[in-house]
Amino acid sequence: MRDSPSTAVARGVRIAGIVLTAVFGIPFVLFAWMALSSRFGSGEGDPHGYALIFGTFLALVAGIALALVVPLIFRSGLRARAYSVSLIVYVVIAVALVAALLTA
Repeated sequence: MRDSPSTAVARGVRIAGIVLTAVFGIPFVLFAWMALSSRFGSGEGDPHGYALIFGTFLALVAGIALALVVPLIFRSGLRARAYSVSLIVYVVIAVALVAALLTA
């Protein structure tokens, strides 16, 4: 039995969402880790704070991209709620990253 075109498109969107979530999620985690380890680490590896500055900026950019693609993995009925939740989570994480940058 063949799937209808709308089911196939919905499945394709969800698969693309999974792939894009991995593509943007891995750099986001790495950049956030770089920024936070620079902020809360001993400071020997990043004496001038460049990892904190650039890690925060790149994590914010990757984070907004991640917040926009994560809801694609949900069914279309849940996607609106997923967008609002992912953007709220992004704002909380962004505020924490900027606070870590400004209080260093």
